[in-house]
Amino acid sequence: MNIQIFIIFLGSSLWLASCGDNAPSSAAASSPTRISGTVSNDKGPVDKARIEAKDAKGQVTAKVELQGGSNAFQISLPAGTAYPVILTAYPQTNPEAPLKAAVSSSLSVEQDISPVTTIIVDTALSLGGINEVNLSKAAGAAISLRKKSGGSSGGATTESFKGDPTKEHGGWH
Repeated sequence: MNIQIFIIFLGSSLWLASCGDNAPSSAAASSPTRISGTVSNDKGPVDKARIEAKDAKGQVTAKVELQGGSNAFQISLPAGTAYPVILTAYPQTNPEAPLKAAVSSSLSVEQDISPVTTIIVDTALSLGGINEVNLSKAAGAAISLRKKSGGSSGGATTESFKGDPTKEHGGWH
């Protein structure tokens, strides 16, 4: 997808998101949810890290360890987990620089954790909290920041953005 189409798509997503309320979604999942993805930092794949999932109440609901060999993870959130959920990866080589990603619905089954998703989470928090509107605004800001810092020039970037069957945040996050 070229960048112009992506920007139009993102703008439409932001407009649609602004039609909703600004309150965080705290709906609880009625069954366990398994989320898979990868962890990467500015240097590439992170294959040794501790990953925690915190629910909307700030409670750790699940943990998983990457032991090396692969940066892929799967984490199972128990039934009753209140969304949004923040996934935080603490790389073994640099645990004081955690990477974060937000999962706003139990329908999400894939979520990568990277510097870009960390920017999205931090920006959404600075906008008032993790909710659909703030996540959409933050995703737009992260894309803009990535382009300004020498990211993808003309072609679509695949770093840290993964399509999701729910089309959450315009299908990109």
